[in-house]
Amino acid sequence: MCLNCGCMRAHDDMGKPGLNITYEDVKRAADANEMTVEATLAMIAKTGDMDRGDHPAEYSPEMARDLSRLDDDGGLPR
Repeated sequence: MCLNCGCMRAHDDMGKPGLNITYEDVKRAADANEMTVEATLAMIAKTGDMDRGDHPAEYSPEMARDLSRLDDDGGLPR
């Protein structure tokens, strides 16, 4: 459905444009900032890590459940 749900279909917004994050969304952001898609995704992760430290109350206990969907190498199980 997107880059955010775990279905592994990076180009499909599942009929919810503006809600689910697709490759095309990241590509537009990358281009606007003269960055690569890879660097943009890395920056998103780095910013999220910093924000979790700066604003822990904004991150819910459900985060552990959501992260449990990732396999050991940081990717989602296939």
